[in-house]
Amino acid sequence: MKTVLKVIDDIVKYFLVLLVAVLSVLGIYQVIGRALGHAPAWTEESIRFLFVWASCVGAAVGIKEHIHIGIDVLVNLIPKLGRKIVAIAVQLILCCFDVFLLRAGILIMQKTANQPSPALRIPMSFVYMAVPVLGGLGLFYSIREIIKIIGEMKAKEEKENA
Repeated sequence: MKTVLKVIDDIVKYFLVLLVAVLSVLGIYQVIGRALGHAPAWTEESIRFLFVWASCVGAAVGIKEHIHIGIDVLVNLIPKLGRKIVAIAVQLILCCFDVFLLRAGILIMQKTANQPSPALRIPMSFVYMAVPVLGGLGLFYSIREIIKIIGEMKAKEEKENA
């Protein structure tokens, strides 16, 4: 099971790296194009769309890596068990938000399926697909975190009872 989870994590991270790499190359191309007096419109739109995707996938990875901003001052004042309970509560709140993103994102995708983007002429639903992807990945990582915390709590309890 851990191998499957690691493969999923690696796919998500490599996808994020690919997004940022393409975003960077297109950004350089756009700057050079402007300097030479010809900046294609499709690069600007591509950069914008890739930035949306990179932000959403990056936010999901942030959940897994615990790199989002948190307010630890109050949490650090409570005992360790209380911290675990707060951590689970935070993840449950994130799960609710992720479910909202999934549902709202799918609805937006359905409404924009026939709307082409101005320069690339791709359906805008491809751009808005980043929202339910964020919701799905966020839900996946939050549930994994809850399972991990509960496992740690059980392991500690078993260790104390032994």
